Amino acid sequence: MSKKVAFYTLGCRVNQYETTALAELFIKNGYTIVDFSEKSDLYIINTCAVTAESERKSAQMIRRALREGGKVAVIGCYSQLDPSLGGIEGVSFIGGSKDKTAVFREAEKLLRAQSAITEDTDLTDCSYEQMQIGTAATDIFSTCRAFVKIEDGCNGKCSYCIIPKVRGRVRSRPLEDILLEIQRLAERGYKEVVLTGIETSAYDYAPLSELIRAIDRVRGIERLRFGSLSPKSITDDFLKAAVESRVFMPHMHLSLQSGSDRILKLMRRPYNKKQMCEKIEKIYSVLPHALLSADLIVGFPTETEDDFQQTLDLVGDYHLSHVHAFPFSPRPGTEAAAMAGRLDPHEVKARNEKLIQHALAVKQKILAEKIGTAQKVLVEKTIKGVSSGHTEDFLEVRFSSDERVETGDIVLVDIASYQDEYLTGKAYGKE
Repeated sequence: MSKKVAFYTLGCRVNQYETTALAELFIKNGYTIVDFSEKSDLYIINTCAVTAESERKSAQMIRRALREGGKVAVIGCYSQLDPSLGGIEGVSFIGGSKDKTAVFREAEKLLRAQSAITEDTDLTDCSYEQMQIGTAATDIFSTCRAFVKIEDGCNGKCSYCIIPKVRGRVRSRPLEDILLEIQRLAERGYKEVVLTGIETSAYDYAPLSELIRAIDRVRGIERLRFGSLSPKSITDDFLKAAVESRVFMPHMHLSLQSGSDRILKLMRRPYNKKQMCEKIEKIYSVLPHALLSADLIVGFPTETEDDFQQTLDLVGDYHLSHVHAFPFSPRPGTEAAAMAGRLDPHEVKARNEKLIQHALAVKQKILAEKIGTAQKVLVEKTIKGVSSGHTEDFLEVRFSSDERVETGDIVLVDIASYQDEYLTGKAYGKE
């Protein structure tokens, strides 16, 4: 009987991509992928360390896997940051962000060995790790929408961020390799790809505009999106390529972090507020029907009520359709962790919740404006007769249909109402 392996992924889309690539390696070599809640021979946890809460959840999942009785392997940013895993005992393999495929190469040893194995986690001058998806059947991703990793690492010097330490410097993937992977995905029926990386904007093998134009020529791909983008990456040529593209979708997720110029400077972000807002306005001028979402951090050291209000205003003034709101998390070893003026945790939590509720109110106004319109929706799943997917501008839609719809179909949906954070309606035809 084939051996069983279970995966649990925390954190970003890059981790999701890498887990999928590992799952495909195991599948092609005779392993069976099972749900993390099932009994397995090997449990692999791909961890995150972007916040203290991410570390806590990573440790929680490691301990949960250890209770199941199979061998446990830990990879990713948490184990890169802390190779001892905070004293957790019983783990059979510890690897970091470097050479994640080592867990596959060592799998047979892991299933026989009793002693722990710790991989080399030195990220100095490490190269881009070749991984690929789209070559084996796996349900880690949707069968119609896939993340495609284009780079690893970050050269940024943001005062709050631990990621450069746990991911290393920027390493970009060759354009030809990206296109081959996307072609494989198209041949397997994927309709949408999302280009992602630790710092997607730092991809330097070719301009992002060239990526857009090249993917535009891949037959079968109908939708293209990017992961989080820095405002600095939104160049005139990027926007020109986006406007001319048949596949670029009118939604961008921007890494903004704050609406306060003072806080942006303390964060050591590579732009000021004026530059950030000019980029947003340029996007709207070129793509007037686009929607924007953003990452924002609340409660950075010395953040005043006025600083926080400027962040709230940013969400409303620029009609952000969604916000990933993060309470400031001091990461040991970063400049911000040692800054004076740390806010009371209860105040940070209250501000974060206020931002979330404000962003929801802004989003619901956007949703309300969609009532009575027809939207093109990529069907991502159907459960008990209710299908769901996303519009071109990345709003979730849940809908019914008199005709059978399948995952991967692009259907036209009459929008009738909205609930909470999603639209509802009824499909009336396929594109």
